[in-house]
Amino acid sequence: MFTEAEGKSLLSAFGIDTPRGIEIAVGQMISDDIREPLVVKAISSTLVHKSDAGGVRVGVRRDEIDEVAARMGEQLAAAGHRLDGLLVEEMVPSGHEVIVGAVRAPGLGWTVMVGLGGVLVEVFEDVAFGLAPLANEQILDMLHELRGMKVLDGARGGEKADIPALVTLISRLAGPNGLLQSLPDDVIEIDLNPVIVSGTRAVAVDARFVVGPVEDTGSAPGDRDDGRATDFTPLFHPRRIAVLGASGQRPNLANRFIRNILSGGFDGTIVPIHPTADSIEGLPTVRSLAEVDQPIDYAFVALPATRVSEALSRGAGRVRFAQVISSGFSEVEEGKDLEETLVQTVRDAGIRLIGPNCLGTHASAGRLSFVPEAPLTPGTTAVVSQSGGLSVDILRIGSLRGIDFHSVVSIGNGADVTAAELVESALRNDEVRVIGLYLESLAAAREVLDVLTRAEMRKPVVLLAGGRTSEGSRAATSHTGALAGNHRLWPAIARQAGMTLVDSLEDFATALHALSTLDLTVKPNGRDAVLFGNGGGASVLGADALERQGLATPPLADSVVEELDGLGLPPGNGLRNPIDVPAGTLAVKNGAIAKDVLAVVLAGSEPAVLISHLNVGIIQRNLGETHGDVTGTVIDSIAGARDEATSNTHQLLVLKTDGSADTEALITTYAHRARTRGIPVFPAFEDAALAARAVLEQGQRTYQASRDADGR
Repeated sequence: MFTEAEGKSLLSAFGIDTPRGIEIAVGQMISDDIREPLVVKAISSTLVHKSDAGGVRVGVRRDEIDEVAARMGEQLAAAGHRLDGLLVEEMVPSGHEVIVGAVRAPGLGWTVMVGLGGVLVEVFEDVAFGLAPLANEQILDMLHELRGMKVLDGARGGEKADIPALVTLISRLAGPNGLLQSLPDDVIEIDLNPVIVSGTRAVAVDARFVVGPVEDTGSAPGDRDDGRATDFTPLFHPRRIAVLGASGQRPNLANRFIRNILSGGFDGTIVPIHPTADSIEGLPTVRSLAEVDQPIDYAFVALPATRVSEALSRGAGRVRFAQVISSGFSEVEEGKDLEETLVQTVRDAGIRLIGPNCLGTHASAGRLSFVPEAPLTPGTTAVVSQSGGLSVDILRIGSLRGIDFHSVVSIGNGADVTAAELVESALRNDEVRVIGLYLESLAAAREVLDVLTRAEMRKPVVLLAGGRTSEGSRAATSHTGALAGNHRLWPAIARQAGMTLVDSLEDFATALHALSTLDLTVKPNGRDAVLFGNGGGASVLGADALERQGLATPPLADSVVEELDGLGLPPGNGLRNPIDVPAGTLAVKNGAIAKDVLAVVLAGSEPAVLISHLNVGIIQRNLGETHGDVTGTVIDSIAGARDEATSNTHQLLVLKTDGSADTEALITTYAHRARTRGIPVFPAFEDAALAARAVLEQGQRTYQASRDADGR
């Protein structure tokens, strides 16, 4: 461990402001150029937190140092510590106490924390995290995530902190050319606690550097000797598929895979590989990969783990991609050597490996899937998942929510092809518009962050993270390390990478559906929303749901309300926002009145989103016989008003059910009708609100990226 004086000397060398001071022996005099008042700190090889043990005294005069040292020595001795010396520094003027720290973790690099509270930081836990290197705007994003940012801004007449000075301090620590990049590998934790931020300075008055063992992270998955990007086209549009592990007698997972792709309409060549059987699932077999007569685009491997490497070694120069479904590799301790052998085997053979310990690849246009009766309508949403079982749920639930998939790739252990590599490929792929990720590894997320940071192309990315617990990444001795739990690091990575982080599979499907349906290249309009539909109480709940996602529902301008009032609507409407209209109002023009209402709103305002909500059961039960297909007409009216407006407002639709089978059937039909008109549909306000948040987050980035690409 560095002494505090050594640490501060290092900080000063990188331009980080620290107090003037000197390290002395007990009883030694200090020079006159160290100005009073003074701070006296204990130097002890066994002392971790000096303040807690009485190892800090502030406001000390020169003639008091010996007396302070004597009392400090007694106090430390009583606590089992020895006083080895003193650090005497000039006392920094008062200001806001901030902590800045960093923890090095395998696969993540330096995780950086900023928070408020000084010694109370672990009580209040008002902290934000990021991953180095940090740009200045990312540091500002971290600061604005703090609940106490208003205090730093001088709330209620308090002193306004010098935020630029604090950003500069953090940048010199954790920026692209900061101190963290120059530290040796055995420095694993840093705490600058507190940093005193006044109106004119940001000063690190305490510094703690922790030295520990260097952790071997091994070679990174996906590292290729030639450094060339892989063309994944044969994976998503395969023409020849080999299947290893199918049985000629007892149907198993590999047999079901063959049946799935045959029933899905795959019209390429399927080559079962089997050492003895003449045919499997009615298809002629080949004895081994060494005997195939033409290149194999994709090999589905479901052999016992101990047989996989040998089988694939025979495919050298013949197989482009092999997906190993088999388990028994690095997910269990005894399988780690097997996985290392497998990776070396495929690299020697020129094969790209997906998995092992995964489920398969779904590629809609390639008519390839690992699930029966797969949804194979080609779409623009590409998903990468570290979970095989969840990949099935993503396909099923996503399809029900209206998502047409480009692909879903289950990568399992990710021993060769990684999530980051597939994201990089999706960014280059013109067939893909939206990217979804299910990740359980923070290290994999870090790799994705690096890809998105350096990418020239930007597409919407939604992240569903597994393992978002409060468990810390290490048994840390620093405040920063103690607070660096996964539940903080996932949001930090998502924020820094520009991904929308969601909490459940349902939210994942909701966000992907909205992002794949709406045009995100239009200029964003802030964060205001307008609600339109039947049911006043429902509108209030909708406004609450939007507020929880960071959107507002401000009143419409008086001129807009007057124009709405001039439409001659029946009585009983609320027109300010939310726009509450009873079923009787929706009956006007058999539902076409909705186009008139929304045309007025879009002409007189420009909200970011306009959410229409319809209680389908009530509307059709009360109006169906007398006014016909009111719900369908309203949906067409929403699309018509959107198409004729010059607004960039995103239109979303909530179709609510009364739970009856008849209404559910109607909603299925109406949802399809709306989606074909480019309107995403949701079953509840909470879903629409989350979708709106995702659209605004990703829309801002997508729009800016499109302008940057055009040089504007």
